[in-house]
Amino acid sequence: MDEVAEFLAGSVVCKDFDGVEVEEIAKIAKSMQFQTGDVIVAEDARGRDLYFIKSGRVQITLSGPSIKEDAGTITKCLPGQVFGELGFIDGARRSTWVVAIDEVEAVKLSWDDFAKLTQSNMTIAYKFMYNLALVIAERLRDTTMSLSNVLGVRG
Repeated sequence: MDEVAEFLAGSVVCKDFDGVEVEEIAKIAKSMQFQTGDVIVAEDARGRDLYFIKSGRVQITLSGPSIKEDAGTITKCLPGQVFGELGFIDGARRSTWVVAIDEVEAVKLSWDDFAKLTQSNMTIAYKFMYNLALVIAERLRDTTMSLSNVLGVRG
């Protein structure tokens, strides 16, 4: 198993893939490097790429390409986490900025390549999308809890 496949096998999205399945995903994934301050995803841009963070951190923000700690930050993603999941699924314009806080090494998966692969392998499609749905559900739950705290709904 190559380095990208090994990394993906440990990710939450590919956690229950067998070796052959994760290698199929790794074949279509691309390693990426970003410098501190690089805009990886721009708000309102089109894009259907999903990113897995190998090293470094990114900041997801509403306020533009700033890496200031208080500049409209929604969350930070750390190694092992993914971002870009909503655009990956629906292809709608991006709703936030994603900026590299540190030097970031990531693995990028494009929707087009994923769709081609999964046309012939529904098992990979099902496992991948199910696990990605779990990531989205967890993030939505966290967002709901944070919003309820801000609104004073929960003590």
